[in-house]
Amino acid sequence: MDQKAMIKQAFDFHKAALDNAYRNLVAIQDQAEKSVGLFLDRIPWMPEKSRQIIMEWGNLYKKGRDDLKRVMDDGYDKMESYLISAAEATQRASSQAQEAGQRAAQQARQTTRRTSQQTSRTATKARKAAAKSTGKS
Repeated sequence: MDQKAMIKQAFDFHKAALDNAYRNLVAIQDQAEKSVGLFLDRIPWMPEKSRQIIMEWGNLYKKGRDDLKRVMDDGYDKMESYLISAAEATQRASSQAQEAGQRAAQQARQTTRRTSQQTSRTATKARKAAAKSTGKS
């Protein structure tokens, strides 16, 4: 599995876990709002202004959680694009380094082959020169 796919899979898992936690939070808050509404309906001595303030308080919580969700989703979108681009850049750099390493290895092999051939020629010349000098004496 390539690096980009692993990062995407881990990122998607983390986002799904946070989304599930958010949905649970929403369910709990909605149930609490219903309970408070039923409670307020059964209290005849509470002024209407106080009921409105309490219900407005619940609406502020809803707005806050919706704003939080929007910010989280925006942050996840930005983080996902960053992680994917970083993974692609890392993969490109790795490929370039591997290609550079292969070119360097090929150049080293060619240099070694040339040096070996040159050494062989030099040794052959030295043997011939030695044979000539021993033949003349």
